[in-house]
Amino acid sequence: MIINRQMKHYHLFFILCCSWYCICANAQPNERLRELEQTLKEQGFGLSHIQRSGRGIEHRWMSTMYLSGEAPRISHELWQKMSKSDLQAFKQRIDSMEAVRQQRVGEAITTIRSTLSNLAAEASESYMYEVHHQDCDTIRLSMAWRDGELALTSWRGDGGVHYSNAREAVSFQYERPSGQKDARGHYVHIYTDPYPEPMGDIKSFDGEAFQAVLSPCLKRLLKLKGSKKYPVYWRHDEGYEESVGDKLIYKVTLQSDYGDNKHTGLTTGDLYFIPKTYESEALELLATLDSLSHDYVEGHYDQDYTYHFNPQFSYGNAVPIVSGSNWPDKQPISTEHALYASRDENGFYILLIKTEGELWMPRDFTKLKSWINGEQTYFKGMKPKDSL
Repeated sequence: MIINRQMKHYHLFFILCCSWYCICANAQPNERLRELEQTLKEQGFGLSHIQRSGRGIEHRWMSTMYLSGEAPRISHELWQKMSKSDLQAFKQRIDSMEAVRQQRVGEAITTIRSTLSNLAAEASESYMYEVHHQDCDTIRLSMAWRDGELALTSWRGDGGVHYSNAREAVSFQYERPSGQKDARGHYVHIYTDPYPEPMGDIKSFDGEAFQAVLSPCLKRLLKLKGSKKYPVYWRHDEGYEESVGDKLIYKVTLQSDYGDNKHTGLTTGDLYFIPKTYESEALELLATLDSLSHDYVEGHYDQDYTYHFNPQFSYGNAVPIVSGSNWPDKQPISTEHALYASRDENGFYILLIKTEGELWMPRDFTKLKSWINGEQTYFKGMKPKDSL
């Protein structure tokens, strides 16, 4: 009899485990929200998708829409050369373009509002607020679905209601202040998958192991004629200040409970260059690095990471693919490893870096041998003409 009871308990435990795994396997993001996101893409709005570690494996889709009241400018020389009819035609084109933008944003807002309104009855909690008065618009919509029987935790801030422990949540905020033509809308959809198995604390991202996975692919890159590998050295010391838009294209400011927040930073690593004549090879390389990166985070979901889907080579910008840090170790100075893609008039770049402290990315990073407290040292022959 004792053996039979033990077997029954074992079978019950086995059934419960199978049921849990089936639920996890069948869990999917809300289908109507995914359809909404596809519609936004078809309407011409960018949609980013990231995956990262957290309470579980978190997926986040985001889209931003803008309306600007600033009209395109033409130079004084060109304005003087244009006839009255040319100027009138130019203004009509600008007005027409503005009308199209207004229509696109209006259609997007209508689609978002309609979808969330229909989903509100299914959500565990929802919040909807709209004000339209004279030339002022405010829309704040949010809703969430519980994770099992866990009660939702919510708070008000940044103009809306936010949820911290939901299985799935979506929000949309749109603001056009009174007396202004500028407007901005921000859509966020978060879905959290449970981890494949119970876990303790998140581990630090293993930058060396990640780099070892990418190394064979990066070595093949260097076999292309004209391809090169450059060292990276960017540093800013205590007390040095710099604004984004001047010498930087990216700036992180960290606040830690474990240090004195001196806001210093040292970034080292490697910059890989592929000449522009090898565009197909560069795209193939990026796809391979993307696949390797995704496989790594899928296999190391217990590490601190953020993975960006669908990376692209972008002019004058650094597009992130993967980043991961040691924040769980509670060190006074954080360490982050990151992989980026970029391009310029000369070709394509892969950036593999390690940052101790705050990451400040110089504007001319594809041409710099070093950047130390704003002092720029360029690689031979790469100094821009306007810096001579």
